[in-house]
Amino acid sequence: MAAVVLGGIAALAAGCGNQYRPVITPINPTGPAALPSAYITVVTQPGFSPLPAGATGPCGGATYSTPSVYTLMDFSGDSVVAQANGGQGPITFSMEVGGADVYSPNCDGTLTTAQSTTSSLATKFVLTSTLLPGSMPTNTLLADGNLYVTEVGLHGPTCLTTNCIAEMTGSPSALKQEIPVAPSLINLTGFSTSERMYAISQGNSSGGAQPAWGDCATPSAVTVNGEADAIETTTNTISARLPLGICPVFGFMTTDTLRDFIMNRGSGTVTVINSQLNAIDSAHPAITVGAGPVYADYYRVGQLLVTANYDGNSISIIDTSLDTYGNDSTTFGNVLATVPVGLHPVEVAVLQDGSRVYVANQGDITAGTPGSVSIVNLTNYTVEKTIPLTSNPHAIGAIYNYPIGKVYVASQNSPYLTIIRTDSDIVSDTPEMEGNIVEMHVNAQYPGQSTAGALNYQTESRSVGSGAP
Repeated sequence: MAAVVLGGIAALAAGCGNQYRPVITPINPTGPAALPSAYITVVTQPGFSPLPAGATGPCGGATYSTPSVYTLMDFSGDSVVAQANGGQGPITFSMEVGGADVYSPNCDGTLTTAQSTTSSLATKFVLTSTLLPGSMPTNTLLADGNLYVTEVGLHGPTCLTTNCIAEMTGSPSALKQEIPVAPSLINLTGFSTSERMYAISQGNSSGGAQPAWGDCATPSAVTVNGEADAIETTTNTISARLPLGICPVFGFMTTDTLRDFIMNRGSGTVTVINSQLNAIDSAHPAITVGAGPVYADYYRVGQLLVTANYDGNSISIIDTSLDTYGNDSTTFGNVLATVPVGLHPVEVAVLQDGSRVYVANQGDITAGTPGSVSIVNLTNYTVEKTIPLTSNPHAIGAIYNYPIGKVYVASQNSPYLTIIRTDSDIVSDTPEMEGNIVEMHVNAQYPGQSTAGALNYQTESRSVGSGAP
């Protein structure tokens, strides 16, 4: 009995007092880091079809009974996050450098402005501007805070005998003034922070016969040199008239605004403008590339310009490096390689890690031959892979963030957006848009990096149908 009592007392003593109890901190699963924000803006036109052979003008006399559709897609999930309706018969569109606003000229002579963000892309926020009767808008560019629009139609009194650049201000954008430029106006080139831009014309101000709209679709038949008219955005006056090659179709200004490169499809050259001096580059006035350059993209860190040579079925990779004073380096203008790709390369997209360039090959629309995407290694200048498509692409854009990037390919004769993953170089999805795709842009090329690295370099619009395929 005594032993039992003593055992009970010992047990009670052991259970008394502050005993140690282990504390367990739960570990919540974190998962992978979220992908950076980046978006793709797609403009489509329900009922849209490619213009028939022999069509003249940017719209070819086409009419539309339904509004266009602006679609905003998320890079991380390839999902539609916002949509809105715009004007009828959009021709193309440009965007400001951050991708928040897009500007689209329409076949009905109006201009649509949409805020391409997840919170603001809604039909109620879409703004419409009207230009003067007969002033057909074809391209737009935001420069130094103002919106500039190419007008290829003739109207009076300012633009009765020539083409004009319309300066638009306010919200919605309203016509402030018009700037007459050289005939056969095709596009604008510049950067949103630049105080100087250039109006690209396929004719020139010296007089004589000038190319008509559509002539440069057959560049071998054109013999007239083009012209770039420098427009000072602070005064909206022309400060220089610079000679270009035959059938200029597209221009690209670097983000430091020191150089502007003009693609001359008819000459097979790239005109170099020293925009800092507002003159043709004295040491490298024109760089010879493959036949028919129509587009270019830029690798910022390596200072490389890559051109799509439509008539030569190739791309050219050019050293465009500058020294610390903004002068041409000793290797500036060297064509490092001209690489054969697929049939009729129409656009290129450079990954901003400098590893590869993706080439949209349009194929042969008239023969019904679909296009493809060529993947070119920027180290050894060889084609790594060719991805066949079921349509004829006209636009390509890349968003790269290690380890996963994506390349987006659009075709005007298809409602499907092709998405290629850059880690595997396979087609990961083909979401269907509402109507055939008119144009497509990405809002950032290298998201998640420094501000300079995240900039979207390809903000300019492109005129399809007059030399630009």
